[in-house]
Amino acid sequence: MRMQSTMMPIGSATALLLALCITESVSFQSPSPLAIPSRSYRSQLSPTRPIHQPLFASTSSDGDDETKEDCDCSDTKNEDGPDILQPYLPAMNPNYSARGPVGEGKFILSRSGPPTAEELSNEQMLQIIKIDCNDLEVNTLVWKCLGYRFNEENELWSPDEVFPKWKERFPDPPDLIGMQRVYSREVDQPSLRSNQALVRSVPQGNKQSLKTHLTPLGWKGYQYKELTPNKTRRAQCANWLIFYREELFGYTVEELKERRQLKKETEAAAEAKRSEEEGQKSDEWKPPVKEVF
Repeated sequence: MRMQSTMMPIGSATALLLALCITESVSFQSPSPLAIPSRSYRSQLSPTRPIHQPLFASTSSDGDDETKEDCDCSDTKNEDGPDILQPYLPAMNPNYSARGPVGEGKFILSRSGPPTAEELSNEQMLQIIKIDCNDLEVNTLVWKCLGYRFNEENELWSPDEVFPKWKERFPDPPDLIGMQRVYSREVDQPSLRSNQALVRSVPQGNKQSLKTHLTPLGWKGYQYKELTPNKTRRAQCANWLIFYREELFGYTVEELKERRQLKKETEAAAEAKRSEEEGQKSDEWKPPVKEVF
């Protein structure tokens, strides 16, 4: 008896094999290093992790841990970083430097008249770096020390008594802090440049004035990781104010020039004596100082 053939036609077998390969193709694909899982697949692998900002230390000294929602204040507390300063809208008003609040709190300051010894005390400097006074008060005190004088009648600042070299570059009082707290290049560049000019006017021997004068009051300095543009510029302004108080306050420009010349001659004589004793000339580099007078 002849057995009937059970073989399928070649065309039908090929079609069936092709269909099976297509159906199972995903199961037999080897993983590719360039393959990108779908979003739903990635979500199954691991839960979404929040992205944290770098860890900073807070300089707040009031111990206020209350959470403030929908706060329209300029400083926002951030547990993971320094105080985040939001743009300060009042400072964008052209009349803010003449009408903004000055000397209304614990910070002793008058907008008019020359600077006083009370305004330049170490306690005042401590308030500046601890942000216990506003940005305008810091600017105003530095402006007065540079020689700008406020006319209460027309509400304008005049450069009549400003140090000559500083006056050439800044006939109007510059914002040394960045009161608007907008740090884009087009807005902040003038403030940054004026602050840098102020820093360059401080001699090397007076660069550590904050440490020298405020450590006895308990100031331990900023940690590098907690610095912000506002804190940095406040510290630089306070350091300059101490330098001004110790070296420039109470002297005329002519007297300052005489003191500068005498200081140069004394330093040159001391250097010549040291070189003669050691038999070699000192090659110590000193950063240039661009004085304000």
